[in-house]
Amino acid sequence: MQFLILARIAPGIATEQVLPHVKAEAEAVWQRYSAETVRSFYYIADMSGAVLLCEAPDLQAMQAIASEFPMAKAEALAFEILPLKPYTGLEALFAKT
Repeated sequence: MQFLILARIAPGIATEQVLPHVKAEAEAVWQRYSAETVRSFYYIADMSGAVLLCEAPDLQAMQAIASEFPMAKAEALAFEILPLKPYTGLEALFAKT
């Protein structure tokens, strides 16, 4: 199952509180990328956080994985995990009548 994770700097957290965790977070993301859990990752353009496209068996597994990221443990980032499913709306456009 695929998930979109929005990881934003948590409310009340200053950038200075995030910076000490950047290297550990990058290493953790790289490990999950190498393990094919994280499929792609991006900065949010205003640098307020990141977006990750991930795969896991189910939501509970994804929540457990996300909770292990260093910035989640430090409560520096707030994670919103969005389960995804294939879009099937195009089928109606091509249905034979």
